[in-house]
Amino acid sequence: MYAQVTQIQVPFNKMGELRRVIENEYFPVVRQRPGFMAGYLLEQVDDQDCAQLTIFWDDQAAVESFHRTGLLEASVQALAAYVPGIHLRRQGYLVRVAMRGQPAAEAAG
Repeated sequence: MYAQVTQIQVPFNKMGELRRVIENEYFPVVRQRPGFMAGYLLEQVDDQDCAQLTIFWDDQAAVESFHRTGLLEASVQALAAYVPGIHLRRQGYLVRVAMRGQPAAEAAG
């Protein structure tokens, strides 16, 4: 599994706008790509102008394939176009260890 993490700094009072763009413009494009597993927008509690966009892929090759289409950069650039003044910093990680919680019914039983 591969995780792509983008740190996002938005201009004051623009988090709602970023949330709308990611939900309505960015995720619909990304989720159609082969290898996409999940995406999360995490909004920082103690700094309302900071967020983290985390996307999980089957592997790094899926991200590279998406990159070759040109859509990956276009979608990242779209964030900046939709929310002027935004600052992005993206990093990629191999997920070597992962654990998922049990559904509530299994945990109680």
